[in-house]
Amino acid sequence: MNALAPFSLSVAASSCGSVKRPPPGHIRRLALQQRLLAQDCRLRLLIAPAGFGKTVLLADCARECPPGCQLLWLNCGADGMPVEHLAQQLGKLLDYPAQLNADDVLAALAQESRRLWIMLNDYPARPDSALDDFLNQLLTVTPAGVCWWLGSRRRPACNLSRLLLEGELLELGTTDLSFTEAEVAAWLLQLDPARSAWAPELHGLTQGWPAALRLRLLAAQAEHAEADAPLDAEHDHLLAEYVEREVLHDLPHELLQMLYQLAQLPCFNLALCDHLFGVGEGANWLRQLIERGLFIQELEAAKGWCVLFTPLATLLQRQTAGVPYGALHVHASQWFASQGDIRAAVEHALLAGQPEVASSFLERFTEEQVLQGQDLALILRWRSELPESLLSSTPRLILLNAWVLLLVGRLDEAQLCIDQLTKFQPRSDGPRTRELFAHWQAIQGIIAYGRVCAVTARSHLLEALQGLPESAWSQSLLCRSALTLVAIGRGDLELAQKLSFEALKQARLHDNAVFEALLELDHALLLEARGEFARAETLLQRVLTATHPAALQKTPVLARLQLRLARVQLRQGRPCEAAAGFASGLEQALNCGDPGAFHGYLGLAELAMGQGDFAGAFAHLGEAERLMQRQHVSETLYRGTLLLASSHLWVAQGHHERARMAVCRVLAYEQKVKEILPTPNFPELIPRLQLLLLHLDLQQGKDVRDALQQLLAQSLGQGRQALASEIWLGYAQVCELFDDKTAAEQARESAQALRRRLDYHCLWFTVATPTGDPQNAPPTAANALSLRELAVLRLIAQGCSNQEVAEQLFISLHTVKTHARRINGKLGVSRRTQAVAKAKALGLF
Repeated sequence: MNALAPFSLSVAASSCGSVKRPPPGHIRRLALQQRLLAQDCRLRLLIAPAGFGKTVLLADCARECPPGCQLLWLNCGADGMPVEHLAQQLGKLLDYPAQLNADDVLAALAQESRRLWIMLNDYPARPDSALDDFLNQLLTVTPAGVCWWLGSRRRPACNLSRLLLEGELLELGTTDLSFTEAEVAAWLLQLDPARSAWAPELHGLTQGWPAALRLRLLAAQAEHAEADAPLDAEHDHLLAEYVEREVLHDLPHELLQMLYQLAQLPCFNLALCDHLFGVGEGANWLRQLIERGLFIQELEAAKGWCVLFTPLATLLQRQTAGVPYGALHVHASQWFASQGDIRAAVEHALLAGQPEVASSFLERFTEEQVLQGQDLALILRWRSELPESLLSSTPRLILLNAWVLLLVGRLDEAQLCIDQLTKFQPRSDGPRTRELFAHWQAIQGIIAYGRVCAVTARSHLLEALQGLPESAWSQSLLCRSALTLVAIGRGDLELAQKLSFEALKQARLHDNAVFEALLELDHALLLEARGEFARAETLLQRVLTATHPAALQKTPVLARLQLRLARVQLRQGRPCEAAAGFASGLEQALNCGDPGAFHGYLGLAELAMGQGDFAGAFAHLGEAERLMQRQHVSETLYRGTLLLASSHLWVAQGHHERARMAVCRVLAYEQKVKEILPTPNFPELIPRLQLLLLHLDLQQGKDVRDALQQLLAQSLGQGRQALASEIWLGYAQVCELFDDKTAAEQARESAQALRRRLDYHCLWFTVATPTGDPQNAPPTAANALSLRELAVLRLIAQGCSNQEVAEQLFISLHTVKTHARRINGKLGVSRRTQAVAKAKALGLF
């Protein structure tokens, strides 16, 4: 840390003994120190603004000066140093005659035979071309035995690129010198253990700026703040004094005022500064601030764009809280609008307190930007900041807002929004009226699809495609995508394939990578519905690698690709890859506000259930539900899938009646609509609900073989091969229970053969067996155990008595004894303990 004033050494030192001791709370930066000491080069350069520990790190290295090498330390003084003065100081340190001028010192240094470390600390921050030229000459004439160390707030204008090419330069910058969170934690543990829990927050507030770390902590200690109290603006006063003295005090008035205004801007470049502060002057002043090392950092993601170091910007914003900067944001908004950056234009208009201007800029958002899902979370925030009257002031704003609400799953709000188009009807412009009606139909069709109403959805979508003009190609593509998903949900996979290819062809004609990736997701879903998991994975991997990453930024597409890829990897029995994909996709989806994050939680819940972690699975499903509710997503988009997953967990725990109620609740919705659809991205919802209900009927002693055969025929007819393999397994179990051994064996062989061909290892929401190979199914006796019998056996294995089993499963004592006798018979044993041992050997739990 270098929050304290640097020690003052201005005389030669033959050893490190004259280097003063480190400041209080100092932690040696051993990794940085090792980098500096290990590199054999002519110049070691430490470049960073004030307070980044350059002096302290140089001093730590000075103490490691090797034997036989003479250490020379010179404080240059950040305020400035004439060339002749630097030459005189160097000559004095080197024991040269006092009367030598700068040229003489250069000549003498060129003949130097001693091994030297020359450390120039606090090289002047004010640009000085003559001084930089002299330093360049010093570096040029330096013989091999002389090594230079330089600590500076600015990068000197020397021929550093040549030194770099020759391997004679090692440079550390702000990023290198900033403390990591781990270093902050270690520093707090050493200096103030009671406040060690502050490390994450303190690092976040200071971004590892050493001076800010030390001064914020000193302020908190001086005020006797509680160890668990949050850090706030009250702990800024020492840092503010430091910044005033070390950063602001010698700045010319125009640069100081510019710095205060740059602190109000999220980012800036030379052209924007010219617009805001005067043509020619603005860009020149920005260059001067950069040359002085005043905490201005270039954004890696946007070449030419800069940002003021966040902790300093926050401090300056607090100091100018009462100063009106509305005009600054108005001018910035105008400039961004002229450059076509509507996002930034809206942001600055809102900061300027001009919602009317913001809404007018919002109208300039192209449909392609909105429909690709760009900046969904940002647009939703704007909606909350803009008056409702402005959001519905024009048909275009109504349409844009309706699409945004649709894309985040707020179907009811989208309906209310689109209904406001009626106040603009009738219009005298016939073609425009027909176009608005086509847009209305497109949105109504997707709302109907989200509400799982197949007939209404298809009708609106098909009519919308007839009325949408060529300019609305992006809306047309979304309609085609919805029609593809409707076809997949209805089980018409051949039609879905045809629609998918037509939509992909249209997207490629418009050369739009985002829409192409979105439609490839539909194609992957079709392959997944067929059970062609390997082909789906290949397709998704190709899209992820072939699409330029920048094209998918600020859209939810990347997250959806990752989540879908994780799902097909899990189906193929690769849970580790799937777990990483679910976690990464979930994080991406949460960052961009996409309701598709639901499927990330669903995947993690399935992984937890596969490991027998029912509590973890329920926890993930709970997070999924809370997310959907917080984001006001319509229940029809997720409730059915959530209840199906929960029902599988309840069945595994023996809560059959609870599962039955949930399944029947979803299937009862079919009575309310003419044709029910599955929720998006989960096209097997309805047949899986029907399969689970038949399974529950079996537990009540019903013969469900005919119903299973009908469901199997339907699945095979539709091409849902993976689902068919699961139905065959269920059918085999039922046949065994009714002593139809031949049919059971044939069904099991058909299921296993199909699963091997599909490489289908992990059945949906099941507890995994010790091996993921479908060929290694448990023996017949184990397969013959019903889910209720398995639940009874698990409780017996936990040491429960018959009475305790009855109480936990809400069944009679007589029923428990009956189940126990059947279990013993099926497993070929005579006692409870033998049944438990046999079940463990078979991998049943």
